[in-house]
Amino acid sequence: MTMIMKLRTGKLEHVALKFAIFNSAQIVTLLIVCSLFISLCAPTETAAESLAKLAELESELKELLTTVYCYCGCERETIEACVCGTAAQIEDDFRNRLLAGQMVEQIRTNYLDTYGPQFYAVMPAEGINLIAYIMPVVILALIGGVAFTVLRKSKQQPATTTDGGGGSSQQVTDTTLKQVEAELERYKQEK
Repeated sequence: MTMIMKLRTGKLEHVALKFAIFNSAQIVTLLIVCSLFISLCAPTETAAESLAKLAELESELKELLTTVYCYCGCERETIEACVCGTAAQIEDDFRNRLLAGQMVEQIRTNYLDTYGPQFYAVMPAEGINLIAYIMPVVILALIGGVAFTVLRKSKQQPATTTDGGGGSSQQVTDTTLKQVEAELERYKQEK
């Protein structure tokens, strides 16, 4: 009955409100601590994913370094092959751009726009350069066609054997056979 009386007087309502506010603050604090703990403990990426990303980055960097010439003025070498300090700076710049999220084509295009298309180590397949890409295929097709034709004709002709003298053998006639037999008889008689 005392509980009912306190409810009627409003004292229990006041106590319950303080208790609810206190519990809400504790619950919110507990939720924040748990979420921080979970975010710190939960792995964001596995070691395999990190290695895969690193390998992809190195692959993209190698593609850049092998397709663009160094502008240093030394030998006309790709950035990967050039040993000057400028090439090292360009490599660092490319790596930083890749880490920042730029794509390989963006970086290459920016580099070629800055220093000129003569620093592109890969011959673009356009204009007169297209002939250099097409000609090997045409030449191989012609050689294959000639080889096919020669082999086909050689299969159609009857094969001829050669004798020891280098001439081609023909059918042995009766007279030739008689001559060989006569020579053989004469050889036997001499011995």
